[in-house]
Amino acid sequence: MKKKFYCKLRVTKTKHLWCAARVNGKNAVLLVDTGASNSCIHSELQEHFELILKGEPFDAAGASAGKMKATLTSKCKLELSKDSADKHAFVLLDLNHVNQTLQNQGTRKIDGILGADFLKRKKAVIDYGERMLYF
Repeated sequence: MKKKFYCKLRVTKTKHLWCAARVNGKNAVLLVDTGASNSCIHSELQEHFELILKGEPFDAAGASAGKMKATLTSKCKLELSKDSADKHAFVLLDLNHVNQTLQNQGTRKIDGILGADFLKRKKAVIDYGERMLYF
């Protein structure tokens, strides 16, 4: 397996994988979720990460009950490791329910989710043994 970039993955008490990232030059904690079709950023952090909205809000469905309002962002700078800067669009989504669940289980809050859109486009490989994401 020869991939150009890699980043270290960490495992939470709940067995979720997360990675440190930078979104538009600002530190971010992203949950790695192969079941999430799109990468997301918590909507309350739009200004913090200087994300520009693209298009109108739409209904999104997820693992939680009911539909949620979501908005697509323009592509922004995403860095998962040194020298791995890439342009990537996110979906802004209210992640309060996710963070509340994580905190109730003694795990840190997240800023967003690195989803299948990124993982598929980069042909990413998750190595659970080494706790690495290769892309």
